[in-house]
Amino acid sequence: MPVFANHRQIRPILCHVSVLNSRAIFSMGLMLLMVGCAEPRAGNPGTERRTAEERNRAAGVTVSPVFSVRVRLSDAAAKKLRDSKETIMVAGYFTGHPKLGTEVRYLDIKSGEVDLGDVEVEIHPGETATFSNLKLNSDALARIDSNGPSILIDVFSGRKSSKDNLLDCEVYDGKFDSVRGRTIELPCQLIGERSPRDMGIN
Repeated sequence: MPVFANHRQIRPILCHVSVLNSRAIFSMGLMLLMVGCAEPRAGNPGTERRTAEERNRAAGVTVSPVFSVRVRLSDAAAKKLRDSKETIMVAGYFTGHPKLGTEVRYLDIKSGEVDLGDVEVEIHPGETATFSNLKLNSDALARIDSNGPSILIDVFSGRKSSKDNLLDCEVYDGKFDSVRGRTIELPCQLIGERSPRDMGIN
């Protein structure tokens, strides 16, 4: 036989349930608020690294094949760098001839070329600079003509023992395709040092 409670018995039960539900809703709202307000702490290396990687992916970068640069030092330059514990910087600057109608914001002010990015490797005397996993901005690449990207390779001292550059080096200036998979050799001497080239001797 069914049992029915009168309204005086039901009211305390309903009030108790209502209090429990209110507490549950308040707790859930507080948890959601805490989750929504949580942010990564500034200065977290892991977070900053992931953020940088996400920015690179969003920029649509292009990965290029490897190439190397061998720096051939004169005897005097090699001795000077070793004695002063100086390093060598090898830098590559990527540009391209703009397509007709390319916006000014993509162009280098001095050269009028599209700036595609640059890379830099620090080495010690006797070492070879190897460039791999190069990243060129695809947005800028889309603004250059069918000749493709060019590269200028420059070499200078690391300025650890002196605020001034100590090296006088040849530069490489050519199409990027010409260095893909190759090792480029660039001769260097000290600034002010006389070399066979300076004396007209090949």
